[in-house]
Amino acid sequence: MNNIKMIVGLGNNLNNKFIKTRHNMGSNYIINLSNKFNIQFKKIKKLNENIGYLNILNKKIILLIPNSLMNNSGKSIFIVSSFYKILLKNILVIHDELDYLPGIIKFKYGGGSGGHNGINNIIKIFNDKLFYRLRIGIGHPGCKDQVNNFVLTPPTLTEQKNINLTIKNSIKALLVFIKTNNYNKAINYLHSKNNRIIK
Repeated sequence: MNNIKMIVGLGNNLNNKFIKTRHNMGSNYIINLSNKFNIQFKKIKKLNENIGYLNILNKKIILLIPNSLMNNSGKSIFIVSSFYKILLKNILVIHDELDYLPGIIKFKYGGGSGGHNGINNIIKIFNDKLFYRLRIGIGHPGCKDQVNNFVLTPPTLTEQKNINLTIKNSIKALLVFIKTNNYNKAINYLHSKNNRIIK
C-alpha cells in the first residue's frame, strides 16, 4: 500500500474569476482542508508555488494548489514532487468529476483521465497513470457541447450544499487513509456516505 506524501487540488488558479467554479473543486478542497487544520501556505520562490504542510501522527504531508491553469497542472506537480523527492504513486490528486452527481465523491487509483484535462496532463508529464485520485461529483450539463461553459460556472446553491457535505465526509475518509495507510478502509468509509444527496 502506498502512503500519501502529497495532496494536490486541481483547478484554474491563475485567475481569481475561476475560484468558485465547478472546475476548481479540487483547489477548493485543499482550501477547506487547510482551513480545518489552520494550515498557512508559504511561497517557495525557487518553485514558484505555494506550499502547505499537513502534520498528522508525525507525518508531514505537502499540500499543493498548482500555480497554473488546469491544462498545465502536471508541470507544477512534477516540479514540486521532484524537489521533495516524492513519487507519483505517493500523490493524491483531487479534481472535479462530470460523471458523478454533486454529493458523490470516490477514490480511485490508476486508470485513464476520463477526458479530464488536468488528469490527462499529469499522465502525459509523468508518463504514468498510477496515482491516487479523489473525484468530486459536479454533475453533467447533459450535452457535450455545453461542458466547457458548465465547468467554468459556479454550482447551484443545492449542488454546493451537496458538495460541501461530500467534502466534509471525504476529509474524514482521507484522515483514515493517512493514519492507517489502508486505502480499502478509507474507500469503505467514504463510499458508505455517498447517498446523502439533498434534492
